[in-house]
Amino acid sequence: MSLINMKGRFLVLLLLSVLACSPNEQIKEEIVYLKKANGNFDLYQSDVLGQWEERLTQNVGYDWQPHWNEGLQKLVYYSNDSTENFTVLAMDIRSKKTDALPLAHLADYRLSPNAEYIYYTTSDGDSKNIWRCDLGGNNRYQLTNTNGYNGRFSLSPHGQKMAFVSDRTGSNQLFVMNLGNGEVEQVSFFPLIAKYSTWSPDSKRLAVCLAEASDDPKWDIWLYDLSTQGLERFTNTPYSEQEIAWSLSGEKIAFHGTTENDGDQIYTLDIADGKFTKITSGDFYHGEPTWVPIR
Repeated sequence: MSLINMKGRFLVLLLLSVLACSPNEQIKEEIVYLKKANGNFDLYQSDVLGQWEERLTQNVGYDWQPHWNEGLQKLVYYSNDSTENFTVLAMDIRSKKTDALPLAHLADYRLSPNAEYIYYTTSDGDSKNIWRCDLGGNNRYQLTNTNGYNGRFSLSPHGQKMAFVSDRTGSNQLFVMNLGNGEVEQVSFFPLIAKYSTWSPDSKRLAVCLAEASDDPKWDIWLYDLSTQGLERFTNTPYSEQEIAWSLSGEKIAFHGTTENDGDQIYTLDIADGKFTKITSGDFYHGEPTWVPIR
């Protein structure tokens, strides 16, 4: 066999081996969440089975709203010091070093997946709308422009769509906007009301917290397929699943659940079989889970 043929055969085998490995097998991930202990909110990290826990922040103020940003390859979160000075920080998970991000005064601050834009909200009287600008605060663009509430937005991993909650139809419902042309599609309808949403890693599905409209709604997770526009109920429990986050591998959804016996804890839910796993424990408040890659 010639050297050229040997090289060609090697490249084919290498390509086949790469294709044989699914993206899920290549992703190792852990969970980050906030925990209130000793009267303070800090961020903690856990493995996917809840076997260990590591404290990430030691701030004397509050740290909350953690989200992994793929563009920065860092954990982005809100932070207040003891004098309530507000900042948005980006943490390197390995070194725990942080950098302050610009324009932290913007409300509901969220970086785009590629870290090129800041999405935020502005309020005018009883109305709230969603805007976007670059990291320098320039090229400001209004994405929603209706009276009433527009917020609780989540950005698709490929950066082309945004899910958000709006009361433009008379109750809080979930909508999806195409960020390229501004077209808006309504996902949920009354008598259901919507609260939180999270995207699958391939941007093809949404998970959303929906409940029957009432004074004490019990939130369940529903799955929405963007290609078929099908909305199916995924959980049906006597308590609420909230603050949901789809895993980077696509295999699980983490959420904040509250029960009478266990209080506020973090759980995960397997997409394939619906199996619940309790991640946190103890008489502490836990909330706002997100996922970070381990490399």
